[in-house]
Amino acid sequence: MDAFRILLIDADPAVRREMRESLTDFSVRDLLSEEEITFAVEEADSACCGCARIMASAPHLLILDKTLGCPSGADILEQVRTGRREMLFLMTDAEASIAHAVEAARRRAIDFLPNPFTPEALRASVARAVHQYLADRQAQAHEEEKRRLRFAFVSTLAHELKAPLAAVESCLNVLDSRPLGEQLNAYGEFIDRSRARLASMRHMVDDLLDLTRIESGDRIRSVVFMDLVDCARKVLDTLSCHAEPRRIALHLEGPEILTARADPWEMETLITNLVSNAIKYNRPDGAVYLRLHLTEEEVEIIVADTGFGMT
Repeated sequence: MDAFRILLIDADPAVRREMRESLTDFSVRDLLSEEEITFAVEEADSACCGCARIMASAPHLLILDKTLGCPSGADILEQVRTGRREMLFLMTDAEASIAHAVEAARRRAIDFLPNPFTPEALRASVARAVHQYLADRQAQAHEEEKRRLRFAFVSTLAHELKAPLAAVESCLNVLDSRPLGEQLNAYGEFIDRSRARLASMRHMVDDLLDLTRIESGDRIRSVVFMDLVDCARKVLDTLSCHAEPRRIALHLEGPEILTARADPWEMETLITNLVSNAIKYNRPDGAVYLRLHLTEEEVEIIVADTGFGMT
């Protein structure tokens, strides 16, 4: 990232000078990227000047004296927070007390430094602010990625529902027109196709419901002893309707029974995702191989296909 911007707001020029000197040649290492974060420090000698600098330069961290004139440092916190909630605050106070520290925490200041303070104490507080900023930025990126994936999932689900709906509609049209006569037995194949497509749609709707439960935290893991071969067989049966139109053969290789302790829904979701991708990115007349293998300590689930692979 670019230099971490810090704005010092204090009426005492000696205090501002000491803070600037303490932060000169100081850097903080980003624990994830191993990048050294450097600082760009600006100063303001009054609350009004500080507010103008905030609007102009959008600092990452604001270090201000609580005992400033009107408006006070605490008031600046309240005013600026309404428009720049991502900005962090570090408050200093020459008349420090427990009550003032509690007030600073209530106003969501990241730290409270009694004045006078040592360069080491200032650097430690600034380092905490940097790590908090990086953590907040990572959390924000994670939330944005969750929103993107949620939108992509819903879009994919809507698209995937079109095919089985069209297939069921086609089968119903055949039953309605009765081209094979009035005997119901003649239409058994179309009824079976409709049931398979409806089962596929039901599975997708269940996935959507499970997603909402996971998002809300309502879903509780259920770890039990289960047969992974039976789970894999059901997944292949469900996904066969996607493989058949492109003549993709689905193969299951493994023992007759493979017992493991796991969450059945998680295992079904995992295998479904792997196999559905193998079908989706395969070639016509291709094949998908689902292999289950038990080692000494774990179960290996391997999905191979005859697609063209990554380029």
